Amino acid sequence: MEYTHKPVDELSFTDDFMFGTVMKNKVICKGVLERLLHIKVGKIEYPSLQKTIAPFYESKGIRLDVYVSEPERIFDIEIQTSIPPSLPKRTRYYQSLMDVDNLLRGQSYAELKESYVIFICTQDPFGEGLPVYTFRSVCSEDGSILLDDKSYKVFYNVGAYGKEGEPELSALLKYLCERRATSGFTQHIDELVEKAKRNEKFRSWYMSLNIREDDLRMAGEKIGFERGVAAGIRRGRRDGIAAGSYQKARETAKLMAERKYPLSEIHLMTGLSEAEIEKL
Repeated sequence: MEYTHKPVDELSFTDDFMFGTVMKNKVICKGVLERLLHIKVGKIEYPSLQKTIAPFYESKGIRLDVYVSEPERIFDIEIQTSIPPSLPKRTRYYQSLMDVDNLLRGQSYAELKESYVIFICTQDPFGEGLPVYTFRSVCSEDGSILLDDKSYKVFYNVGAYGKEGEPELSALLKYLCERRATSGFTQHIDELVEKAKRNEKFRSWYMSLNIREDDLRMAGEKIGFERGVAAGIRRGRRDGIAAGSYQKARETAKLMAERKYPLSEIHLMTGLSEAEIEKL
């Protein structure tokens, strides 16, 4: 089977690879969060790209698009170009694993940071035409009683940017929808997008990752087929692709190490521990 990827010159801010690259810029990352949530964000401790959380060997791990921490809060920002039926449950699982990752053994529940799971959707996730859908837990018997667990799930419908009354957020949603920069902030994002597409290191990295992704996807499917002989083809295929995903991270880390990327940067981009990277 042949796999195709979007040419690098056609990438936009809503493509995973470009989104992660631009969001490494802490000024942009902070500005996006502040516009989406109407809050002031403190000093960003780290934006982790493609952060992997897999707390238990047999549990289903997750890979987050952009994971951001600041002193009092944590944020997961996801770009969603399709709307699967399981999207609400996915946010529930993401938030639960973020809490596990955030709370070290021995800490009290009071030390859990305020957490936000944010999905930026190119389609309306709930079909009601709202630009923003924010969910918190309230009492069924008395809607004025809020379960103040400091957790939020927020979905953005970029196509409804015209219904958003706050100008800066409306401009950001419009840019995400139409790729037209109509504010100083979105012009800055667009300049970084175009600059990245002209950068030879970015272009080479994007193409190299795609080549390895194709190779590893096919390898993963082969592993899945072989395991499927014993355990059923559907289950084996899923296991094989999972194995391929881990191998992809190792190959990416090896490529970055050969190109002299800092150890911390390799860790952020692949999710591998620094100890694993040093053994490659």
